[in-house]
Amino acid sequence: MLYKSVERVVQTVDSAVVRGLMELGPRDLRHLSALIGVPYSRTINSYRRLRRRFGLLIRAAPNTELLGLTHVFFEATVRSEYRRVGLQAFKGVSSLNYLAGSATSPTELFGIMYTPKGPRGDEYLELFDELVEEGFLESYSLKRFPEVVRHSLRPEYIDWSGVRDYVFDWDSLTPRPAEPGVYDPSQKPLADRLDLLILKELEFDASKSFPEISAEIHRKQGVRVSDRLLLYHYEKHLVPRRMFSRYRVLFSQAEKLGVYLVAQTAPDAYKEYLDWVRRVPYLNKELLDPSGQHFSEYYLPSSEFQGFLGYVNSRLAPLAIRMKMLVSLPNSRSVFTLPFELFDEERGSGCTTPTRMLPGC
Repeated sequence: MLYKSVERVVQTVDSAVVRGLMELGPRDLRHLSALIGVPYSRTINSYRRLRRRFGLLIRAAPNTELLGLTHVFFEATVRSEYRRVGLQAFKGVSSLNYLAGSATSPTELFGIMYTPKGPRGDEYLELFDELVEEGFLESYSLKRFPEVVRHSLRPEYIDWSGVRDYVFDWDSLTPRPAEPGVYDPSQKPLADRLDLLILKELEFDASKSFPEISAEIHRKQGVRVSDRLLLYHYEKHLVPRRMFSRYRVLFSQAEKLGVYLVAQTAPDAYKEYLDWVRRVPYLNKELLDPSGQHFSEYYLPSSEFQGFLGYVNSRLAPLAIRMKMLVSLPNSRSVFTLPFELFDEERGSGCTTPTRMLPGC
């Protein structure tokens, strides 16, 4: 009985720390301990235990809208002679956010690109026409999404024993708490090159210290930056300008199936569809369009795939006019951070010239 009582206390503290990390991130655990009302020593111990037991990832969610960027989902069929090099070659596109190979067809690629808002974004998409003309692609399709919502794990369903990620019943999932608004659309996007370099590192791993961020920037970009200058940009630029909206706390995605739904909902079913999508604990990201077009991304253990498929068929498919499911295996996908190379520092937002790869490269 005493052991179970202690275990419940530990789980309560761990749950509070996870929720605190989602709001404040890991940079100031003393402030986090005050926010959640847990002594600092317990907060530190819980944080270390969570990172060790669950391998939690902590990432900053960039405000891509504020930075003048939007998202385009693409599907592309590589010509058969480039089947073996297609995935690697496509990684040369500098504006990628995500790229994966289909688990069911070796010539099918899909992913997400960043493009500038407005007409300038069309220049990026001309890349696909060029690749068809040059014989690298057989065909492609594009879907534009003006809004992105990134999600954290769901603490209420965590299996605190650490045996698996979650414990839940597919038939009894509750609504996900609403995400707060991320920024004032009237704000002017302001950012410089160092802001973007810092944000790229925080997007990948927000638990890094400033000396670690400095070392990574020097290793990747050849730029030496003092810890004091990094702190200045973080406190005076990134935070007050809301260049990232929140922190995301995630389970490792390394050994998971990637499952993606692309749907067009019925006109009167969009809100209900979003509610059922957002109940899924494995949900990682959504791309949205007011027309009812929707993209959702999930990372789940292979043992949960049948349960997820049943949920899709019973809850989501009846609300959709059209729906397509794509699946990727762990070794066939890549995630990319913000493309600072495409950033116009004078404008403080996305620029116009995409970097492209060549067939067979």
